[in-house]
Amino acid sequence: MNELTEQLTLASTADVLAALKKMESSRFQVVFVVDDRLSLLGLITNGDLRRHLLAGGSVSDSVTSCMNREFRSVSTETSREQLLKLLDLGFHVIPRVDGEGRLVDLVTPEYDLASPEAPILTRARAPVRVSFSGGGSDVTYYFANGRTGAVLSTTVALYSHATLIPRADKSISIHSEDLGTHEQYDSLIHLLGSGSSGLLGAVVTVVKPSFGFDLYVRSDFPVGSGLGGSSAVATAVVAAFNEMRLDRWSTYEVAELAFQAERVCFGIAGGWQDQYASAFGGFNLIEFGEDKNLVHAIRMEPEILNELEECLILCDSGIKHDSGALHDMQKSTFSAEDKSREVEGMVDLCRKMHKHLIRGELLDFGRSLAKAWQIKRALSSRITTAELDAIYESAIGAGALGGKLMGAGGGGFFMFFVQAQQRQRVAQCLRERGCRLSTFRFETEGVTSWRTKVH
Repeated sequence: MNELTEQLTLASTADVLAALKKMESSRFQVVFVVDDRLSLLGLITNGDLRRHLLAGGSVSDSVTSCMNREFRSVSTETSREQLLKLLDLGFHVIPRVDGEGRLVDLVTPEYDLASPEAPILTRARAPVRVSFSGGGSDVTYYFANGRTGAVLSTTVALYSHATLIPRADKSISIHSEDLGTHEQYDSLIHLLGSGSSGLLGAVVTVVKPSFGFDLYVRSDFPVGSGLGGSSAVATAVVAAFNEMRLDRWSTYEVAELAFQAERVCFGIAGGWQDQYASAFGGFNLIEFGEDKNLVHAIRMEPEILNELEECLILCDSGIKHDSGALHDMQKSTFSAEDKSREVEGMVDLCRKMHKHLIRGELLDFGRSLAKAWQIKRALSSRITTAELDAIYESAIGAGALGGKLMGAGGGGFFMFFVQAQQRQRVAQCLRERGCRLSTFRFETEGVTSWRTKVH
């Protein structure tokens, strides 16, 4: 029972004078009469007292002699909306009673109807990308010397999911459903000093949260897919922490923090495109320069977008790869053998494919995928294998116009462009080669985050 309720409550054994005194000490011209169990028996208004005294009653009479037994009360289950409607109708003091009729409190216009602050959690999901052309020009050692890199990519509706639950203490618990791991630290300082945390721990060291938490991460795609999965993981985790902030990081900042965690802190070699693609989402031409990286959203007519989606086949080769090791090797190759001309050719092709795309020249776009694959293969002998070449040649032989391996190479997912009349043949051919076709849809949104109450 709150202070106001105590102020306006009177025992049934009290007299009328006590009711007068209570009424005079409050701006509410009413008192509520309860028995020794606090059961609400009735109420007395200023008008009830006047009528009692004018009728010859005495101030020494029991309050029950002038008590009004007809009153409006509400239960403890009455909703905020119902209470507001009663207050709006002019009920200035509304008694609230429990299931046994006992007075719990009084609702007034100033009553705190807001729900008490509940513990919250944040969630985020970041899509993976498929890159059509330009891969290899997004690595720092290529564009840091005055060159410009460019990548054409889009995101698809396969996500990394992150859930962040703040804790009252400083301890940190990190769960990866994909890897089947659980890391536990007493505090951020213990995590920083461990020197053995994985990618998720690297994100935490970059973000440096001031609170303890439980972090859960899972993905819709397999490890080593070539779809930029580790970047989607890092981006989703950064976004989950971002949802806790008052001064939110921009989309560029989210991408850059994910890059810092994955490439710089955790040490997975690779380019910049994956984090930007996952953070921004949709079709983009992403340019990389020594001073700034820029993400240019591509506007496409819906029928072009739908037709391209129908013409693409995304399939898992079933061959896992280590993109970081491949990027390290490609960097060594790039230094030992000048591959800048091949990468420049990839950038030129990327810009041509961009024009094909926005003009809806999809057959030319599809054929360009084959050119992109040939240039990509020339960057390193480790990008493809005899088994991967056999898959590719089989798909082309079955009618695909073009295609390429996603990511750094060595395994993971293929994407092929096929016309309607060849789709069944190409799909069957890929299945016979042991590939698993993946149903997908383009994702126009980038990383998204939200907060909700802890259930």
